[in-house]
Amino acid sequence: MQSPDIKSAKILENYKIHLVFENGENKIFDLKPYLKAPVFKPLLDKNELYSFSIVDGTIEWKCGADLSQNTFYIASKPAKQGAIV
Repeated sequence: MQSPDIKSAKILENYKIHLVFENGENKIFDLKPYLKAPVFKPLLDKNELYSFSIVDGTIEWKCGADLSQNTFYIASKPAKQGAIV
């Protein structure tokens, strides 16, 4: 089953990302566990972290790092009501 596409994303504190999916769900994804992998190391630099685009329903960073939209959707947790978008 294909997860919904990411419609918008905003970097939050502590390497968390607020995601809004095409189905209207708001979720929070924790990027910290992924920063140990070599492809994600450049994202420790805040300039790199904020240099992303949404391409084909997922986030791609300028450094080449990306994850599938399934990973973002399944590994994220529902955002608390009233969370800043």
